[in-house]
Amino acid sequence: MSSDTGSSPSRDWSSLMTNRCEPDSESASGLQIADPSASAVLQTVLGLRSQDLATYEAVGSQPGASTKELATDLNRDRSNVNRSLTRLNEAGLVCRQRRLLDGGGYFYAYFAEPGEVVMDRLSEALDQWIAAASSTIKTHQWDDGIVHSG
Repeated sequence: MSSDTGSSPSRDWSSLMTNRCEPDSESASGLQIADPSASAVLQTVLGLRSQDLATYEAVGSQPGASTKELATDLNRDRSNVNRSLTRLNEAGLVCRQRRLLDGGGYFYAYFAEPGEVVMDRLSEALDQWIAAASSTIKTHQWDDGIVHSG
């Protein structure tokens, strides 16, 4: 290896060492956000999972169905369907009514909340999510492009 430093001009690396990008106003103004699907909104804002959404659709198509009926229809274990129903109930998308059985005992019948109720609850949750996301953006350390938890 040759250490002949006299043959090439020295480089000024200071601009590279600042670790900063030059602002590009064209790329920031041209940012295009895709319209989210209803599923994406429910998953993002309410923290629901795909199996919760499938359960929600099943409740909507079978008003008054029990956990057992929904589990059969969805080909899923009752405990998994019950967890989805609990999340959907907590999110305000479904409600349950206790029904008495003729031979004694009871079961819960599940119903999808009316569209207006769902829209109101989702709008309220979205407002809370936006406030929380804005706070995260303002307080997060965005150095080095690394997303730090905490």
